[in-house]
Amino acid sequence: DKGNSAPENAEVLRKQHGDQITYVCLIEKFYPDVIRVTWNDGEKEVTDNVVKGDAWKATEDDKYSISSWLTVPAENKDKKYLCKYEHEGKQDSKQAYAMAIKNEGVKNEVAGNVEQSLNILFTHNHLMHRTAYLVYIVLLLKSSMYYLIVLFFIYR
Repeated sequence: DKGNSAPENAEVLRKQHGDQITYVCLIEKFYPDVIRVTWNDGEKEVTDNVVKGDAWKATEDDKYSISSWLTVPAENKDKKYLCKYEHEGKQDSKQAYAMAIKNEGVKNEVAGNVEQSLNILFTHNHLMHRTAYLVYIVLLLKSSMYYLIVLFFIYR
């Protein structure tokens, strides 16, 4: 039994892309992989435009990491968003933690390789969604062609 281990590191990154701001909440090195990640705007939980990734296991140890994304319009840049997580740490009860957003000026403290790996995550996620969309379109076109062929033979 490996026991429970609370997350060792958690941080929130902010990146502005045109008229949208994306916040990334990265929570690292926890066990087991059961964790609840939420975004809050003040006391209210935010559920729109939130993507929660699957927990992944690091290769060097048996601990997990997870990330969650929140995308908001740029006009909401002054709002205070919090990334909260609940995990069964070393205590018997669940503990909730909240992390404030780092300002873009402070973002330079983040190691370059972490930011680069987050960019890879964004790219991978985008490619996965794009591929699923294209597969859906191809299957839809294929079904339409079969429909036309069957109609042709029926009414011939």
